[in-house]
Amino acid sequence: MEKIKPRESVGKRASRLNLESPSGERRIIIPKKIGFLYEQVVSEANCVCAVEEMTKGKSNNRRAAHIRENADEYGKALSKEISTETWVPKPYKEHVIRDGIRKKERRIKVPCLHDQAVHHAVMRVTVPHIMKRNYFYNCGSVPDAGQTRASRAMQHWMKQKKIIKYCQQLDIYHFYEECPHWAVMNALGRIFKDKKFLALHQKILDSMGDGLAIGFYPSQWYANVVLLWVDMEIKQRILPDCKYVRYMDDMCILHNNKRKLHRARDEIVKILNQIGLKLKYNHQVFRIKGRGVQFLSYRFYYGYTVMKKSLMYRISRKMKRVGKSPTLHNAMSAVSYMGILKHCNSFNFRRLHVYPYVSIKKCKGVISHESRNLNHATATI
Repeated sequence: MEKIKPRESVGKRASRLNLESPSGERRIIIPKKIGFLYEQVVSEANCVCAVEEMTKGKSNNRRAAHIRENADEYGKALSKEISTETWVPKPYKEHVIRDGIRKKERRIKVPCLHDQAVHHAVMRVTVPHIMKRNYFYNCGSVPDAGQTRASRAMQHWMKQKKIIKYCQQLDIYHFYEECPHWAVMNALGRIFKDKKFLALHQKILDSMGDGLAIGFYPSQWYANVVLLWVDMEIKQRILPDCKYVRYMDDMCILHNNKRKLHRARDEIVKILNQIGLKLKYNHQVFRIKGRGVQFLSYRFYYGYTVMKKSLMYRISRKMKRVGKSPTLHNAMSAVSYMGILKHCNSFNFRRLHVYPYVSIKKCKGVISHESRNLNHATATI
């Protein structure tokens, strides 16, 4: 008598969703939709935790410090406001920053503290269900992932015995500005079926204006939930045997067949068109040997990793400035850059351009001293 195998739960890992029908065609099984989440959002315990999360790291803001001291009262009032459907988003503040090495212009939209607390209350219930369905090598704005997981994955793939010949790099054109709200709601509707819960998400999206607002906490998760289905299609239908990593809207696909990569790009374009998005003109397929793969802050070669040239010049200039004036901001920058350097082959660079000018131990001492002073000052207010 044959033993009956225990039924395997569907949806715990992306690899288990990839099944084959009797005819040999590949099919995708999606987990059941989730309901009864609105009650979790409006619960007082959830709202109190949301208020505490929202005020974390805002010690210089007196209003935020006052709210944190009275988190129980604010949480109960917030719970009542959401449950009675009287919450109305207020207008956000907007300012422009120059981000990154290229000084790219970005418009930051900052909601008021009360709206931020509502965002945290909703996303505290939403995020765990998105994380269950998340592709493991989606590394942008994901807890315990980030640039470190992406760089380690690339280094591992480039050190394998079976050499990968070709790389394809794709970037979505103005993703945050062009992402339509209906695409976000469709993506959320594939996971959740609670109408009141989805109505809260719709109200948050309407308060952002056009696209996804940079500066709103839910925006990064809305971006991930929209592209979650693109990741699923790539790894289960379009090119299952590829090595694929994504950092927000930047995609990197490694494979040994150039023609399959070109066909995969055409399929990805069709999927993006269905959700109102398109690729940038600078997509490319190239041979890795000799050129390497430039992704995030590094350039990956077979067996070793180096920094991007622009970042190397930036770090060397910054270390000289830190040596002349070891302020808190400069010390934090130096420690942060050392975190980038330790994930690549940078021994000679550190020996020539870091250690003669900066003592990392002293920088950590400056940060520790200033943080103690700041904590003491906030405690006496």
